[in-house]
Amino acid sequence: MNRNLMKEVKEALNNKRQVANLVNALTRMRDRRREAVARFAFKDFAELKEIRRRNRLDVRRNIEKLREAVENSGGFFFLADSPEDACRYIADVVARSSAKLVVKSKSMTSEEIGLNSYLESIGVEVVETDLGERIIQLAGERPSHILAPAVHRDAASIAGLMAENLEPSPKAITRYVREDLRRFFLNADVGISGANVISAEDATVAIVTNEGNERLVSSIPRVYICVAGVEKLVPSMRDALALLRMLVPSATGQVISSYVTFISPRSEGFGRTREFHLVLVDNGRLKALDGLLAETLECIRCSACFNVCPTYRVLGGHVFGHIYTGPIGLPWTAVTHGLEKAYEFSSLCISCGLCKVECPVDIDIPFMISVIKERGNGMYGEAAPLLLRNYDKLIEIGAKMPRLSNLILNSKLGRYVIEKLAGIDSRRKIPPLASENLYSLSRRMGQRIRNPIRKAALFTDYLLMYMFPEIAMAAVKVLNRMGVYCVVPKQGSSGMPLIQYGYLKKASKTARYNISRLLPFVREGYDIVCLEPTAWYCLKEVYPRIVEEKEEAEAVAESSFTFSEYLLLHGFNEPSSGDGLKLAYHWPCHARERNVVKPKSVELLERLGHEVMLADVGCCGMAGTWGMRNGYKGYETSVTIGKTLIESLEKTKAQFFITDSTVCYLQIRELADPRKTLHLYQLLDKPF
Repeated sequence: MNRNLMKEVKEALNNKRQVANLVNALTRMRDRRREAVARFAFKDFAELKEIRRRNRLDVRRNIEKLREAVENSGGFFFLADSPEDACRYIADVVARSSAKLVVKSKSMTSEEIGLNSYLESIGVEVVETDLGERIIQLAGERPSHILAPAVHRDAASIAGLMAENLEPSPKAITRYVREDLRRFFLNADVGISGANVISAEDATVAIVTNEGNERLVSSIPRVYICVAGVEKLVPSMRDALALLRMLVPSATGQVISSYVTFISPRSEGFGRTREFHLVLVDNGRLKALDGLLAETLECIRCSACFNVCPTYRVLGGHVFGHIYTGPIGLPWTAVTHGLEKAYEFSSLCISCGLCKVECPVDIDIPFMISVIKERGNGMYGEAAPLLLRNYDKLIEIGAKMPRLSNLILNSKLGRYVIEKLAGIDSRRKIPPLASENLYSLSRRMGQRIRNPIRKAALFTDYLLMYMFPEIAMAAVKVLNRMGVYCVVPKQGSSGMPLIQYGYLKKASKTARYNISRLLPFVREGYDIVCLEPTAWYCLKEVYPRIVEEKEEAEAVAESSFTFSEYLLLHGFNEPSSGDGLKLAYHWPCHARERNVVKPKSVELLERLGHEVMLADVGCCGMAGTWGMRNGYKGYETSVTIGKTLIESLEKTKAQFFITDSTVCYLQIRELADPRKTLHLYQLLDKPF
């Protein structure tokens, strides 16, 4: 492990200007993308998912089809097993051409193989012609983002790189770069580009840009080289066009980009006065096809996951990444540069799951990152201290002696010991253990429902079970008023922290235990109502992937509902208690679903006559125990993320801030006015 990640995170968070640049730029990119994607039918994205899945299964056959198509058209084809193989082949082509100047269009695959430095080491000048790539080349940096390499910089810092006294405006910078690059285009001996997609049937390379530089790179120099990973292959032009149709809206928020360029070895000039070379890079991809990281190869490089990743949005790609950055950059790094390089920054993923919700091809990025953490734990360190890994046992023990436990939690010595042994930051407010847990409260309550319309088994997670049972009981009262009879089965924690830190074997034991406790109720006709979004997420998304008992896990998953979903499904329609309130709602990460744009909890609150504003900045940054962790790789980053949410909530001028995740409730209550912070169940149970 060569990186001092704590130092890198500290420096990034202290660079307030960069944090603001990233948050503002990525929020704009997210919003533009969502507006564009909303114009398309969701079935189109389902088709795209099927194209990528089919391509992943057929990639080896497509490689041979492509080789034949290139060579039959007079071009040159090379399959590179490693970065060194690719660089040597390209350097040999450049040397045979007696080239001294190479112009490049943006290519992350060329970054992956270290092509620029390799060519420069043999005396070849390499000039990046994409505006963002040119900026970072002049700055001596690597890309911070696969789509917008200089997203972390503002106009003032960019202008300073270009020339003295250059006006720090996008228009002036673009004009300067256009004029400066012209001489390189006209004098280059070799042009190199990447590819957005390649049709195996006819070797057509398709590239989308908004600058047009790829057309000059591919058409003016005598030698043209395309370098791309094997995942860019699709069987036919029909598939290629379908992919491009979905890629552009998902990447840039446009219906179509300014330039869509198709390059083929059969194009005029190639084979006579010009050369066409297609270098396809394996570098671990084909091996990954047979393992748990295989979904990585379905990625279309749209970068939608970057826009919503809470830690990437404040840290940027130079911290959250190696060569490939952002959420999908973790599995890409593991595939192309090895497990150790990926594990080095994997702790920055907080398993919020927003990347999967945003991904147009529904790649389960969070699960693959958990797999990376699991493989790296022990080998390169541990993702969490021993006591934090056994948080559930600690809470269970503490709940047996709540008064003594709370005394320890509130003492300076106790907090010091907890920080040293469990890694929980002493500045984080830990809620006290309740004098009575949910099991005993629910048994004492007594439910007088003569003819229940439904029966529900509650799955709660440990915050509601042992620290906020009164909030859970508020939910029970609401369900009772609807005519739903409730039980609280014996259960474990959701296991999300274990999944989050990559302890999947232990998490699978927790999952099996919970499934075994809930399944009998499902078979007796009970619905499973999850009072925590994370509990629902684990039952629906994670448990079926980590247990061998797939049928049992799926049976429980199919019968599981969020609280708000359940109320709406069964006709909750209580009259509003007085005048409607002005509320600002935070949408918990694990309550979100693909293709759902309006939270069910907002719909529920609106039915009650409240005015509800959605403060949708993404994750609150708490992420369970992750936001409690000591220092810059936990608490400090968590608070930085959380403050962007609080700013959004406060701008609404709402009377109350509302959420239905107890973890999010803790974060908002700590960073905002606690008197204005309410849990959804509290609001539903009594007027304010």
